[in-house]
Amino acid sequence: MTDTHSISLRGGREGASCAVLILHGGRERSQLPTTPWQLSYIRMLDMYAGLRKASKGCAVYLLRYRMRGWNADGGEPDPVCDARWALDRIAHDHPGAPVSLLGHSMGGRTAFAVADHPSVVGVCGLAPWLPADEPIARVRSEQRFVLAHGTGDRMTSGPLSLAYAARLRAAGAATARFELEGAKHAMLNQPSLWRRFAVATTLGLVGDRPLPDGVARALSNSGSAGLAAALMSFGDSSSL
Repeated sequence: MTDTHSISLRGGREGASCAVLILHGGRERSQLPTTPWQLSYIRMLDMYAGLRKASKGCAVYLLRYRMRGWNADGGEPDPVCDARWALDRIAHDHPGAPVSLLGHSMGGRTAFAVADHPSVVGVCGLAPWLPADEPIARVRSEQRFVLAHGTGDRMTSGPLSLAYAARLRAAGAATARFELEGAKHAMLNQPSLWRRFAVATTLGLVGDRPLPDGVARALSNSGSAGLAAALMSFGDSSSL
């Protein structure tokens, strides 16, 4: 059973018609507690602030896991358990509200793992950690999935996120994937571009605002088209 006393879920909005859950990164193995000063958590505070500022009627939540590691030892990984608890709480506080997930690195992997929750309508994964044998999300017709990866990332694999996106497409899911030339894992290459893309896409997936045109076009593609589009096209804020 998840010890909910050590989970931190911040945010919310009374009377919200939709919700966003932000999921930060971590490590493959660590039983150490996640702290508010952990870089992977701090990195998503910027996304949290951007989403809260840009949303019209959306409740924005940021989850801090109990432990730093994925810790897959035969059972459900620790951050997946924590994210399921958070989604259940959001569903309780906002009955019937659709939820989109924004995850970076291990948070991206977590987001796809919990996309089977009935309230989740979309996922935006930034530099997601998706091993070759990662099970694909259970696809529902209303769901949409967006991934973005830097070509200079040496922490998580861009080719494996491309393969995962292609598997989602093959399973019938509306899927788009973008690349930022030369960008590394921490998203410090053009951070404002990453933030604009993430905020606009995540709010668009949950219906708080229209999806960016480039994302909507990529999602409408089939086969391998739209899985390696240039994220640089979002450098002009008018495209968002």
